[in-house]
Amino acid sequence: MKLSQKGEFGLIELIRKKCGKPNQRVVLGIGDDAAILKSKAGQLQILTTDALIETIHFNLDYFTFFQLGWRALAANLSDIAAMGGKPVCAVVTLGLNDRISVENVLELYDGMLALGRKVNCSIAGGDTVRSPKFLMISISVLGEVEKGGVVTRSRAKIGDLICVTRQLGEAQAGLELFLERRKRKGLGFSAELTQKHLLPFPRLAESEFLVKKFRLNSMIDISDGLASDLHHLCEKSKVGALLYADKIPVSPKAIQAARILGRDAFEFALQGGEEYELLFTMGKKEAIKLLKSSKFKFTLIGEVISQKEGIWLLKSGRNLKLLPKGYTHF
Repeated sequence: MKLSQKGEFGLIELIRKKCGKPNQRVVLGIGDDAAILKSKAGQLQILTTDALIETIHFNLDYFTFFQLGWRALAANLSDIAAMGGKPVCAVVTLGLNDRISVENVLELYDGMLALGRKVNCSIAGGDTVRSPKFLMISISVLGEVEKGGVVTRSRAKIGDLICVTRQLGEAQAGLELFLERRKRKGLGFSAELTQKHLLPFPRLAESEFLVKKFRLNSMIDISDGLASDLHHLCEKSKVGALLYADKIPVSPKAIQAARILGRDAFEFALQGGEEYELLFTMGKKEAIKLLKSSKFKFTLIGEVISQKEGIWLLKSGRNLKLLPKGYTHF
């Protein structure tokens, strides 16, 4: 069905019904001028926003609308995780055009709702506007964190050890496979190799575990790439860093994709964006305790040094200057 047949308010009513009853923190959700939330004693609020624009951040020739909705919300949830928080609710703004049908919009919400239900993040409102050429999705998420439990990117200390969650390179590898298939129509590969690019999962559970059990000094999510985001963290903390190349956990799926593409999987892990893994620093005693834990996969990949010493990659016995290569918006 065309959007013009349903109209703005008809579409909003369909979205309201699809989103259903929000979580208990949302007193008033979709359908009024604004949402109303219950505040919670002893908590600080976290507010983040992220926008995706067609042809810049995604392409509809390999994303379904479900995957796109999931991924758009995941980007915001990852920011909440990076601050040590938990999500409460989201508001969604869509820029739509005549190529997008009512069914497409509802499928987009199916993706957002599927991820939101897994992490108890309701959709509490938003806006719909006309976008002349390309689809635009902008989501803002409200989260919360206990006072004293906030983790920022500005408190890394000299002597800290640098760690990451899970494995790296897989999201970029998936994107590169899709881009290569545009050039080579017959290129075949397993759908598993592109799963993390299409349906990334924010590390909220790992964040909660880390904040509750350990003393973190700094944290950032890997959205622009490990090298780039490490530079962001070091700049804010006024420190340097030494990464150990042989310790960086390159995903086996990234390695498999790199073989297909004739590329270096290590580059995907070092420079690939939209991983949504967590990069964090902590004191040595805390890091030793963490690495003994078997609840989640964490890897020690480097150490914090002085700002004067710079930011380096130790590879094959040589210190190489680590440049902030990764995704840039401009």
